[in-house]
This record gives sequence, C-alpha cells and structure tokens, in this order.
Amino acid sequence: MSKRGDPRVNRAYRYKFRNTVLARDNFVCHYCGADADQVDHVIPVSKAPELVMSFDNAVACCKRCNVQKGNKSQGVFLASKA
Repeated sequence: MSKRGDPRVNRAYRYKFRNTVLARDNFVCHYCGADADQVDHVIPVSKAPELVMSFDNAVACCKRCNVQKGNKSQGVFLASKA
C-alpha cells in the first residue's frame, strides 16, 4: 500500500480511530502495561490491509513494544517476550 493511499495518514485515522483506541484502552500498553501513545495492529497491516481501520484489530501500545513487535503476529511477539 502506498503512503498516499494509506488511510493511517488521514485526519480520520489520526484523530478519531487512533484516539478512540487509546482512550478505550485507557492509554495503557496492551503488551507491557506502560503508558501507551501508539496503536498496534494485532494482525499487521502488511498481512491484512483490510483491517487497518478495524477496532477489533487495534490495541493501545507503547512505542517500545510497537517497534519490537513490528511485522510479527501477536502470538510470535508475546512468545518472544516470555
């Protein structure tokens, strides 16, 4: 998906989707419990671009966990943290 066509760069994503997910999860990282300031896609966007705006596929996440998870599935990432 090109950056130009990526819905994550438009206002609806930044202000509504992202902030709704962060508020829903009380600004707490789903993975480590730290303060969250990012949104992670449980199933990476590269594997399921149709889920990019799915609330069921998004969790609040701290920058550290989001960077470490990268393109991994949630299961693989959590197994690597154990």
